[in-house]
Amino acid sequence: NQLRTRGLYPNVAAPTFQINGTRQHGGHVSANARLSMTASGGAVWYTLDGSDPRTPGTVPEAAETTILVSENASKRVFVPSSNIGDLWKRARVFDDRAWDVCTGSPGGIGYERGSGYQQLISLDLEDQMYARRTTCYIRVPFASNDSGGVFDFMTLKIRRDDGFVAYLNGVEIARRNFGGTPAWNSHADTSCSDAEAVQFENIDVSTYLGNLQRGSNLLAVQGLNVSTTSSDLLFSVELVAGRDATAGSSGISPNASRYASSITLNHSADVKARVLSNGTWSALNEATFAVGPVAESLRVTEIMYHPQTLSDVGELNEEFIELTNIGDETINLNLVRFTKGINFAFPDVDLAPGEYIVVVQDLAAFEARYGTDINVAGEYSGRLNNGGERITLEDAVGDTIQDFSYKDGWRSLTDGQGFSLTIIDPANPDLDSWSRKDAWRASVYAGGSPGQDDSGILPNPGDVVINELLANSPGGDPDWIELHNTTGATIDIGGWFLSDANDNLFKYEIASGTTIGPNGYLVFYDDLQFGNLNDAGSHEPFALSNNGERVYLSSAQKGVLIGYRAVEDFGASSPGVSFGRYDVPSTGKTNFVAMASPTPGSENAYPLVGPIVISEIMYNPDWPEGGSYTNDQYEYIELSNVSAEPVTLYDDDTAAPWKFTQGIDFAFPADQPVTIPAGGHVLVVKYPEAFIWRYPSVPIDVIFGPYEGRLDNAGESIELSMPGELDADGEQHTVRVDRVNYSDGSHPGDGPGSVDLWPAGPDGAGESLTRKVLTDYGNDPDNWQADLPTPGN
Repeated sequence: NQLRTRGLYPNVAAPTFQINGTRQHGGHVSANARLSMTASGGAVWYTLDGSDPRTPGTVPEAAETTILVSENASKRVFVPSSNIGDLWKRARVFDDRAWDVCTGSPGGIGYERGSGYQQLISLDLEDQMYARRTTCYIRVPFASNDSGGVFDFMTLKIRRDDGFVAYLNGVEIARRNFGGTPAWNSHADTSCSDAEAVQFENIDVSTYLGNLQRGSNLLAVQGLNVSTTSSDLLFSVELVAGRDATAGSSGISPNASRYASSITLNHSADVKARVLSNGTWSALNEATFAVGPVAESLRVTEIMYHPQTLSDVGELNEEFIELTNIGDETINLNLVRFTKGINFAFPDVDLAPGEYIVVVQDLAAFEARYGTDINVAGEYSGRLNNGGERITLEDAVGDTIQDFSYKDGWRSLTDGQGFSLTIIDPANPDLDSWSRKDAWRASVYAGGSPGQDDSGILPNPGDVVINELLANSPGGDPDWIELHNTTGATIDIGGWFLSDANDNLFKYEIASGTTIGPNGYLVFYDDLQFGNLNDAGSHEPFALSNNGERVYLSSAQKGVLIGYRAVEDFGASSPGVSFGRYDVPSTGKTNFVAMASPTPGSENAYPLVGPIVISEIMYNPDWPEGGSYTNDQYEYIELSNVSAEPVTLYDDDTAAPWKFTQGIDFAFPADQPVTIPAGGHVLVVKYPEAFIWRYPSVPIDVIFGPYEGRLDNAGESIELSMPGELDADGEQHTVRVDRVNYSDGSHPGDGPGSVDLWPAGPDGAGESLTRKVLTDYGNDPDNWQADLPTPGN
């Protein structure tokens, strides 16, 4: 199946590259490295911009053209459902007889759920791929009468939707619309338009002529769809080789330079070079060199991912990402690119130490808002996700500079309220920190600070916290809100605001000149400050709700909100019980929970524990089916009385029983109230009959159920509540007694060092989740262990 025209010219070897005298084919090099090129016979012509030094064309005018693989060549096709290894890319060591066969014209494979590709497809993969898979493997065997040494060029022609990686005899020769290491379940990075897909793209793969063998060969293609729900898919290929016959007409590109002496690389470059000898071109040699300490010095420092709507240009147009050179020498950003989140390749631009550069979604909208004095590299394609997404920045050779994910819930001010997400420490050597909330703050001012440093104006998140509050004061005592300075420096909060309403954050203005000393506390009372009409700062007096609400602390300058915000949610409370911050030792996370005693103006007390606690959880039993019973019917939750007095799970004042308010749906009996004696236990079970059959020694009078729902095997929140007060509308509120946010031990990222600290044994291995110390705080994985089930003991 080889088609020939005219005779052959002698082969011309491609040039080779050296860096500072040592042969090197691409990769990282130091700034001002010397690039040399060597060739035997003929002149070397090269470019540094990624273009071919030979005059561009789909296929050069040739004395001989050979179609190695025609579009309608016989193919074998397979849609993998698991990893089958890499041997499928090679010619003689893989058995593909069980794969689907595609023969005859037109020769394409794929599917079309609408219109556009039907006339190009011979093998329809809709049933195998739509809503199921994103990868297909294609093997096209072919024979060649010549090795690659007799050809000057080789071109891969492909119609594709969406991405692919192509191999010749097991060696990758081309890829489009996909970065990284291909896996059996990989997908394309972005979609491809129908208009582009139906046209052949001609890709020069002459560099890989040395991999063409006389005799049997294999062209292998991994086809990649952008998603399982994409409406279409198309792959159709040809492989063509030939000899250049432009004798007397060199075809030198106007972008090419003739190599005379070594070249100083002062920026990253995509080098392409050929030898021209007596009108005959060599194969192309191509290599990308990443110059200078770009990966060590370039950092993303600000993200405006969800701008506030400020004008008719639309809320998304003012997006931007700011980058900073944190190094001590100038770097060049040529060929650096964003590959996830947005798509952008940097031009040949220098960035001095400490200098900022910005990429924007819409240059006109950006300049209308921020002016023209900011260093803008250009416009990116795509849009930042308002809900958060992954951002990947790569250097010239495709190595990762930064790969992180931001989330919209980190700082509420940055999610559509006009503030940007700003990195706190751009020089942090821990690149994983960019994926953590604590590494980011809101910009000081609305609109962000593109091209500027706004650090040092406001405290960092967590420096001033809402530390404790009392919302249900007994005997006519005032409600109060306590603020705490967690740093060793005095912090000025004059002009800041306290409020209990997101739609009016300006209710109480803190007096000018108010400061909190190092590690100090400051308490505001409703009768003296935020609820007092006679206080000049009380613009709209408020009191805290017994039934729970949200409290806001907002920074401001001259009555205008700026970028510090602390928010705490609290639930219904019993009289005299305060809510406060508790730093969970094992996780480092902070819970805002009921305190054992109020401590206004000083360090918080220990969390309130009891009188009833969740003491054992069987969320994923391993017990086999018994008769008509299924595993989840052996679920149970054990409650224990840790007080010195009996506790009745019923409130006479409201005529309401205690109940679970998260995890399961169960209320204790109201007609015959349940009392747990001091030190006693009760069991709330999924299905009493199954539980009694499984645990016959447990007294029946401590077994209650069934409950609605089921415990999540992956983990969830279980909350026990007692009746609270009735509000003005007669609605019954509940007061949390105990809560446990358990996990199955297999969720990295839930704890320090991306380790799930909860034990894995209770997840179907026959053990229960058992509280170690009943009187210690319960929502702490360090206070739980996997143990043999002991319900009722």
